[in-house]
Amino acid sequence: MSGTRYLVDSMRANNHDFTNKLHVIMGLIQMEMYDEAVSYIENISIVQRQTISKIMSVVDEPAVAALLIGKSARASELNIKFTLNDGSNYSKNDLMLPPELMVTVIGNLIDNAYDSMNVKGNKETAQNELHIGIYSKKDSVLITVEDTGEGISEDNKEHIFENGFSTKGEGRGTGLHHVKELIDSVGGKITVESQEKVGTSFTVLFSKEEKVI
Repeated sequence: MSGTRYLVDSMRANNHDFTNKLHVIMGLIQMEMYDEAVSYIENISIVQRQTISKIMSVVDEPAVAALLIGKSARASELNIKFTLNDGSNYSKNDLMLPPELMVTVIGNLIDNAYDSMNVKGNKETAQNELHIGIYSKKDSVLITVEDTGEGISEDNKEHIFENGFSTKGEGRGTGLHHVKELIDSVGGKITVESQEKVGTSFTVLFSKEEKVI
Protein backbone atom coordinates (compact mmCIF):
# COMPACT_ATOMS: atom_id res chain seq x y z
CA MET A 1 0.00 0.00 0.00
CA SER A 2 2.88 2.39 0.74
CA GLY A 3 4.28 1.84 -2.74
CA THR A 4 0.90 2.51 -4.33
CA ARG A 5 0.51 5.70 -2.29
CA TYR A 6 3.80 7.06 -3.57
CA LEU A 7 2.89 6.25 -7.17
CA VAL A 8 -0.43 8.08 -6.74
CA ASP A 9 1.40 11.06 -5.22
CA SER A 10 3.78 11.07 -8.17
CA MET A 11 0.93 11.11 -10.70
CA ARG A 12 -0.71 13.93 -8.74
CA ALA A 13 2.54 15.91 -8.87
CA ASN A 14 2.69 15.42 -12.64
CA ASN A 15 -0.86 16.73 -12.95
CA HIS A 16 -0.10 19.80 -10.80
CA ASP A 17 3.04 20.55 -12.76
CA PHE A 18 1.15 20.27 -16.06
CA THR A 19 -1.54 22.64 -14.76
CA ASN A 20 1.04 25.20 -13.67
CA LYS A 21 2.64 25.17 -17.09
CA LEU A 22 -0.74 25.62 -18.77
CA HIS A 23 -1.33 28.68 -16.59
CA VAL A 24 1.98 30.19 -17.69
CA ILE A 25 1.16 29.57 -21.36
CA MET A 26 -2.34 31.02 -20.95
CA GLY A 27 -0.92 34.12 -19.25
CA LEU A 28 1.61 34.70 -22.01
CA ILE A 29 -1.10 34.38 -24.65
CA GLN A 30 -3.40 36.77 -22.79
CA MET A 31 -0.55 39.29 -22.70
CA GLU A 32 -0.18 38.72 -26.46
CA MET A 33 3.41 37.55 -25.92
CA TYR A 34 3.08 34.86 -28.56
CA ASP A 35 6.77 34.40 -29.33
CA GLU A 36 7.50 33.97 -25.62
CA ALA A 37 4.70 31.40 -25.34
CA VAL A 38 6.12 29.39 -28.23
CA SER A 39 9.62 29.56 -26.74
CA TYR A 40 8.34 28.47 -23.32
CA ILE A 41 6.50 25.48 -24.80
CA GLU A 42 9.58 24.42 -26.77
CA ASN A 43 11.87 24.70 -23.75
CA ILE A 44 9.69 22.73 -21.31
CA SER A 45 9.08 20.07 -23.96
CA ILE A 46 12.81 19.60 -24.48
CA VAL A 47 13.58 19.45 -20.74
CA GLN A 48 10.75 17.02 -19.98
CA ARG A 49 11.62 14.76 -22.90
CA GLN A 50 15.24 14.65 -21.83
CA THR A 51 14.39 13.85 -18.20
CA ILE A 52 11.83 11.18 -19.04
CA SER A 53 14.04 9.65 -21.72
CA LYS A 54 17.03 9.43 -19.38
CA ILE A 55 15.04 7.83 -16.56
CA MET A 56 13.39 5.29 -18.85
CA SER A 57 16.69 4.40 -20.49
CA VAL A 58 18.48 3.53 -17.24
CA VAL A 59 15.68 2.18 -15.00
CA ASP A 60 13.98 -0.96 -16.30
CA GLU A 61 11.50 -1.34 -13.42
CA PRO A 62 8.32 0.53 -14.51
CA ALA A 63 7.19 1.38 -10.96
CA VAL A 64 10.55 2.91 -10.03
CA ALA A 65 10.80 4.78 -13.34
CA ALA A 66 7.28 6.16 -12.89
CA LEU A 67 8.14 7.29 -9.36
CA LEU A 68 11.26 9.15 -10.50
CA ILE A 69 9.40 10.82 -13.36
CA GLY A 70 6.70 11.98 -10.95
CA LYS A 71 9.24 13.23 -8.42
CA SER A 72 11.09 15.16 -11.13
CA ALA A 73 7.80 16.93 -11.92
CA ARG A 74 7.34 17.73 -8.25
CA ALA A 75 10.87 19.16 -8.14
CA SER A 76 9.96 21.50 -10.97
CA GLU A 77 6.98 22.75 -8.94
CA LEU A 78 9.26 23.43 -5.97
CA ASN A 79 11.97 25.13 -8.05
CA ILE A 80 14.41 22.33 -7.24
CA LYS A 81 16.93 21.08 -9.77
CA PHE A 82 16.34 17.31 -10.11
CA THR A 83 19.32 15.30 -11.35
CA LEU A 84 19.60 11.59 -12.03
CA ASN A 85 23.31 10.99 -11.62
CA ASP A 86 25.39 10.00 -14.62
CA GLY A 87 26.24 6.32 -14.49
CA SER A 88 22.92 5.38 -12.91
CA ASN A 89 21.70 2.05 -14.22
CA TYR A 90 19.12 -0.15 -12.52
CA SER A 91 18.22 -3.62 -13.71
CA LYS A 92 15.57 -5.42 -11.68
CA ASN A 93 17.22 -8.71 -12.64
CA ASP A 94 20.48 -7.92 -10.83
CA LEU A 95 18.84 -8.35 -7.45
CA MET A 96 15.21 -9.39 -7.14
CA LEU A 97 13.91 -6.62 -4.88
CA PRO A 98 10.12 -6.09 -4.60
CA PRO A 99 9.13 -3.00 -6.64
CA GLU A 100 6.96 -1.73 -3.78
CA LEU A 101 9.99 -1.80 -1.45
CA MET A 102 12.07 0.23 -3.91
CA VAL A 103 9.24 2.72 -4.44
CA THR A 104 8.64 3.19 -0.71
CA VAL A 105 12.32 3.62 0.15
CA ILE A 106 13.15 6.01 -2.70
CA GLY A 107 9.86 7.88 -2.38
CA ASN A 108 10.32 8.51 1.35
CA LEU A 109 13.92 9.66 0.98
CA ILE A 110 13.03 12.07 -1.84
CA ASP A 111 10.04 13.45 0.08
CA ASN A 112 12.24 14.07 3.12
CA ALA A 113 14.73 15.88 0.90
CA TYR A 114 11.97 18.09 -0.52
CA ASP A 115 10.72 18.86 3.00
CA SER A 116 14.23 19.83 4.09
CA MET A 117 14.79 22.10 1.11
CA ASN A 118 11.35 23.64 1.56
CA VAL A 119 12.22 24.54 5.16
CA LYS A 120 15.54 25.96 4.09
CA GLY A 121 13.86 27.88 1.30
CA ASN A 122 15.64 29.61 -1.54
CA LYS A 123 17.11 32.55 0.34
CA GLU A 124 20.55 31.54 -0.85
CA THR A 125 21.57 32.56 -4.34
CA ALA A 126 22.07 28.99 -5.50
CA GLN A 127 19.07 26.90 -6.52
CA ASN A 128 18.27 23.93 -4.30
CA GLU A 129 19.31 20.64 -5.85
CA LEU A 130 18.41 16.96 -5.52
CA HIS A 131 20.77 14.32 -6.87
CA ILE A 132 19.54 10.73 -7.22
CA GLY A 133 21.76 7.78 -7.96
CA ILE A 134 20.57 4.22 -8.51
CA TYR A 135 23.14 1.61 -9.46
CA SER A 136 22.84 -2.14 -9.75
CA LYS A 137 25.17 -4.97 -10.57
CA LYS A 138 24.91 -8.69 -10.09
CA ASP A 139 23.54 -9.34 -6.57
CA SER A 140 23.60 -5.72 -5.31
CA VAL A 141 21.80 -2.37 -5.59
CA LEU A 142 23.08 1.02 -4.40
CA ILE A 143 20.81 4.06 -3.97
CA THR A 144 21.99 7.58 -3.14
CA VAL A 145 19.79 10.61 -2.38
CA GLU A 146 21.58 13.92 -1.85
CA ASP A 147 19.99 17.30 -1.18
CA THR A 148 21.01 20.88 -0.45
CA GLY A 149 18.50 21.26 2.38
CA GLU A 150 18.85 22.49 5.94
CA GLY A 151 20.83 19.45 7.04
CA ILE A 152 20.59 17.42 10.25
CA SER A 153 22.28 18.29 13.53
CA GLU A 154 24.63 15.76 15.11
CA ASP A 155 22.22 15.29 18.02
CA ASN A 156 19.23 14.64 15.74
CA LYS A 157 21.19 12.34 13.44
CA GLU A 158 21.34 9.76 16.23
CA HIS A 159 17.53 9.64 16.43
CA ILE A 160 16.23 10.07 12.87
CA PHE A 161 15.36 6.38 12.47
CA GLU A 162 13.47 6.17 15.76
CA ASN A 163 9.72 5.69 15.52
CA GLY A 164 7.92 8.97 16.20
CA PHE A 165 11.03 11.16 16.16
CA SER A 166 10.56 14.29 14.07
CA THR A 167 11.55 17.95 14.03
CA LYS A 168 8.38 18.72 12.02
CA GLY A 169 5.86 18.53 14.85
CA GLU A 170 3.48 15.94 16.27
CA GLY A 171 2.11 13.13 14.14
CA ARG A 172 5.31 12.85 12.09
CA GLY A 173 8.45 10.75 12.34
CA THR A 174 7.27 7.42 10.96
CA GLY A 175 8.68 7.65 7.42
CA LEU A 176 12.39 7.07 8.06
CA HIS A 177 11.61 4.52 10.76
CA HIS A 178 9.49 2.56 8.27
CA VAL A 179 12.18 2.90 5.59
CA LYS A 180 14.83 1.47 7.90
CA GLU A 181 12.55 -1.39 8.92
CA LEU A 182 11.99 -2.30 5.26
CA ILE A 183 15.69 -2.08 4.47
CA ASP A 184 16.60 -4.17 7.52
CA SER A 185 14.00 -6.78 6.61
CA VAL A 186 15.89 -7.70 3.44
CA GLY A 187 19.37 -7.38 4.94
CA GLY A 188 20.10 -3.94 3.53
CA LYS A 189 21.94 -1.04 5.12
CA ILE A 190 21.17 2.69 5.24
CA THR A 191 23.65 5.40 6.24
CA VAL A 192 23.39 9.17 6.43
CA GLU A 193 25.86 12.04 6.20
CA SER A 194 24.74 15.59 6.85
CA GLN A 195 25.95 19.09 7.53
CA GLU A 196 23.66 21.78 8.86
CA LYS A 197 22.77 24.49 6.32
CA VAL A 198 24.62 22.52 3.62
CA GLY A 199 22.64 19.35 2.95
CA THR A 200 22.13 15.65 3.57
CA SER A 201 23.12 12.45 1.79
CA PHE A 202 21.44 9.07 2.33
CA THR A 203 23.02 5.88 1.02
CA VAL A 204 21.17 2.57 0.82
CA LEU A 205 22.86 -0.70 -0.05
CA PHE A 206 21.14 -3.99 -0.79
CA SER A 207 23.38 -7.02 -1.25
CA LYS A 208 22.67 -10.70 -1.68
CA GLU A 209 25.82 -11.39 0.34
CA GLU A 210 24.03 -10.00 3.39
CA LYS A 211 20.75 -11.85 2.95
CA VAL A 212 19.14 -13.91 0.21
CA ILE A 213 15.93 -12.18 -0.92
